[in-house]
Amino acid sequence: MQEKLATRNLVNASHQVKGYESGEEIERLLLVTVKSSQKIFTEAEVASLTGICAEHLHNFARSRHLGFIARAAEAAGARADQWLFTLSDLMVLVTLFPRCTH
Repeated sequence: MQEKLATRNLVNASHQVKGYESGEEIERLLLVTVKSSQKIFTEAEVASLTGICAEHLHNFARSRHLGFIARAAEAAGARADQWLFTLSDLMVLVTLFPRCTH
């Protein structure tokens, strides 16, 4: 009995990973394509690639210690903060954070 239940659970989990449940599509898997030569991504690029808004991106990056801030001196002497992300950061964001719906 337990063996049949375990097999059924494994098959159900397998279908869910593929994006299907009972033969119906539940969600299309997100595929992000980038050039292999690009190593650093700006916050605008990450937001457009992942569908995550800037506010959620900043909050998630801070809480998970993703990305880094590049400080650039502006002409007025003030400092501007620019979030930059590596390819590894991008993969983590795509995997763990859903697209924003607002």
